[in-house]
Amino acid sequence: MPTTQVLNGLSPMSETTPESSPGPSPKRPCFQGSPAYGTIEASSLGGLAARACEKCRASKRKCDKKLPFCDRCKRLNAKCHYIHDISNNVIPQGAQLVIYQPHSLSHDALLRGAEPLEGITAAQILSLISPGSGSGQQQQQQQVDWRAVVNVYFLCVHSWYAVVHPTLFEQHQAAHLAALTDGSDTPEQHSNSNPHPHPHHLNSNSDRHAKTAALLVAAMYLLTRMRITDAGPQPIFDETYRTVKRLLSSLLLGCAGDPGVGVEVVQCGALVALYEYGHGDAVTAYRTLSQAVVTARVLGIRQPAQLLVEGGGGGGGGGGEDVAMTGMGMGMGAGVGVEEEEEQSGCLWWGMFILEQFIHQDENARDFPFLLESPTRDTLLPETPPTTPPPSSTGGQSGTTGSGAGAGFPTSPPTSAAPPPRHLSTNIVIGTEKFGSFQLSAKTACLFHRALRIDKERDARPGKMPLVSTYAELDSEIRESTLTLLGETLDWEDMLDCFAMLVSALFTLYMPYLPILENSLRFSSAPASSLVASSAEISTAVAALRFACKMSTDISCKLNANFGSAPRSPAFLCAPAGATCYLVIQAYAALRRIFPEERDECEANIEEKFESLKLFSFRWGIAEKMMSQLEKKLNVDRNYYLQHSRLMPPSHTMCFDFTPR
Repeated sequence: MPTTQVLNGLSPMSETTPESSPGPSPKRPCFQGSPAYGTIEASSLGGLAARACEKCRASKRKCDKKLPFCDRCKRLNAKCHYIHDISNNVIPQGAQLVIYQPHSLSHDALLRGAEPLEGITAAQILSLISPGSGSGQQQQQQQVDWRAVVNVYFLCVHSWYAVVHPTLFEQHQAAHLAALTDGSDTPEQHSNSNPHPHPHHLNSNSDRHAKTAALLVAAMYLLTRMRITDAGPQPIFDETYRTVKRLLSSLLLGCAGDPGVGVEVVQCGALVALYEYGHGDAVTAYRTLSQAVVTARVLGIRQPAQLLVEGGGGGGGGGGEDVAMTGMGMGMGAGVGVEEEEEQSGCLWWGMFILEQFIHQDENARDFPFLLESPTRDTLLPETPPTTPPPSSTGGQSGTTGSGAGAGFPTSPPTSAAPPPRHLSTNIVIGTEKFGSFQLSAKTACLFHRALRIDKERDARPGKMPLVSTYAELDSEIRESTLTLLGETLDWEDMLDCFAMLVSALFTLYMPYLPILENSLRFSSAPASSLVASSAEISTAVAALRFACKMSTDISCKLNANFGSAPRSPAFLCAPAGATCYLVIQAYAALRRIFPEERDECEANIEEKFESLKLFSFRWGIAEKMMSQLEKKLNVDRNYYLQHSRLMPPSHTMCFDFTPR
């Protein structure tokens, strides 16, 4: 008698694993028979099982025993197992096992082959960045302007999240993509281990590298998309994201023991994790980042080496940290390619480290363990990679305007005007050493990490007063770095990630003191100023929080004024700054309760920070999430604070207009 088997479609655009995607996932049934038992026959579908399914039995919940799967498992989108005793003849056909699996594995095009991504082509992956991807509209073989995506990514994101090395990308990944889109031959660079490789092996390696290169560009594309609001697009956790995540998951799952896995898989994981965090899902970002970290360790990408200082090198305390934590020391005898590979590994590790600190700051991920080891005072900071790729060596210019880009799709900046670097080109002196671009981000991330570790390890009992003396040195370093950046930075917008980490570090250290102060006021008739003055711990904490709030608000005033006076692209805004605005508003809300005489000033500052969140919401979904959380937590209406705002949602064209103003 024929059996029933419902197959999932082969299109990667229509499925996602619930654990790897915050978006909705389709429920498509698949009935799989065990080789030992066989499958339920068509005539028995719709009957009742002899006993509850295994999931309901394990959770001790009532099961309706419906076949082929119960309503509870369908509602939870979970596997539904019915195990039927052989001696029981309730089902006349004698089938002993039925499994409901929401997402088929044996018929999944990505998992049915031994090679990851075997059931999909590089061209299909690259089509995700076409204007109509994920919309179901016609996608005839139009030319994909993948170079425009790469240029926008390096221009807008790379400066504060340098996980992809521009030069190495152009030398390796871009070569495979150019061969795919331009019709040229893909250079094969994997013959060092086999001087006479088999032609099939060459084609296999070339095809695999083309797929991973295309996936890396698709991950870059996610980070170049604007959220905007009102009438504009809102592409957050849509089909394009879910497809990229599903393709990435198949690579990450198959990395163990695979000699062919490349660093671009880790880079994809780091980029997708940033996308998830930037749009407000810190828990999913943590999961994705953890997979990327594991894969990085498989590839030997670990914490950068330590600088060994001997003799009079100055590796002691105080300024010695600045001496030790500089990115010098690539092998003098190493070739340029080796140096660039080491540079890429170091920047990738530091990029993941920076992102992890922001993830741990989220309320939903605060109790998660650290994924990456803590840098020591002798850990080398990253070398600063170039901000843009060199001119294409595979045909065409890396900055040419793509002719195949459709309406509403970002095009490459014109070659006549080279895109401006997003970080300072000159070094900034902090302590005794000079730091430049990405080194500043890594340095401030180390300070942020130390604050987060203190917060995780201190006594969490209510009312327990932390001792500020235990982190007085860290407080001093944070303030020194903040004042230095304020004095040396020509454009605060360029260094928003560093300011966000420094401000967040101060809030991490001192926010627990505000509930203690408020609780003390309930049982005392003395004014708040007297209670603050009577405690060295409280007075230090309040002073530090006022410093952090004022510094953050001053930056917001300048930023809001710049965007309110003339239309500007929000593409350069970094994702983590939205979470810092959330903390500042919480602090001001507490200060206005503690010090009623400061209510008007606090209200004005809260209004300024809400306007900043509105500005960031054009770019990142995390800002929208922060505003929603503040409305619930503080019982306020954002519209009250935004009633005087002059910020308007930018057009999609304006989002990709990088003309200096």
